[in-house]
Amino acid sequence: MKKIINLLILPMVLVLTFSCVSDDDSRFQSDPESGWIEFPTTETTTSVNNSLTLITVPVNFTAPINTSPVDVTYTIEDVVGASSDAVTVSGTVNIAANTNSALIDLNIIPTAATALVASDISFDIVLQGASRGVGVGLSDGSAVVRHRVNLVCDLTLDLGGMYSVTTNYGYHDFLPSFNPNTEVMEVVDNGDGTFFVQDFSGGLYNGGPYSTAYGTGPTSMDVVFSNSCNKIQWENQSDPWGAIIPLNGGVNEVDVATGVMTISWFCEGYGENGVSVYTPM
Repeated sequence: MKKIINLLILPMVLVLTFSCVSDDDSRFQSDPESGWIEFPTTETTTSVNNSLTLITVPVNFTAPINTSPVDVTYTIEDVVGASSDAVTVSGTVNIAANTNSALIDLNIIPTAATALVASDISFDIVLQGASRGVGVGLSDGSAVVRHRVNLVCDLTLDLGGMYSVTTNYGYHDFLPSFNPNTEVMEVVDNGDGTFFVQDFSGGLYNGGPYSTAYGTGPTSMDVVFSNSCNKIQWENQSDPWGAIIPLNGGVNEVDVATGVMTISWFCEGYGENGVSVYTPM
């Protein structure tokens, strides 16, 4: 009886064993070195500044063994902006023998951070082929063959120093007089990524007509702001009558080529507003 049971069990084991490795499963080839090429991840986001020179993206060769090198080719497809404004690539990468991965080099060009001030750049690295018959991806689409690279700006200029500041006013109580106004002002670097301006009004509150009419002075509109990728930002700042906020639709940025700052401000208390252009001296 035991012999009969054993004979019945053996075919069942064989059936179960071979059912796990089907002939049409591309991941299990007769050649253990055939395998396939894929990305281990789908996306990379990197902040670029003037000191960054290289970004690397890993690519894998999935196979039981690898006794000889594999050359992998890839292309770049732009998604947002032009990748050529930020990186150079070779189009090929070599996976060495007895390894299962390599790094695709994205060489950052010197002007990349400046280009990213205007707009972020995104592009796809798309695997195209491999040497010695190794496949790229899998027929069922489960292997990642397209990797998205997002580049964002991390370029911040040192804004501390003396400026000639010209302010064109959109509204104050004494228009059309005192418009525009130009005077020398200092921007103080606080050393923590923020900057201080004693009179954000461009002279209206400190020495201008508001000083005489309303008793404003040096500290009536002092503001602390930050510079994130050459975008001027601030919050929780106020004059004697209310909050000071960025002017809706106005420009608040630094020209990286000249160092000129354009700051557009609005006082919520009584509506004073203006655009101040800071030119380095």
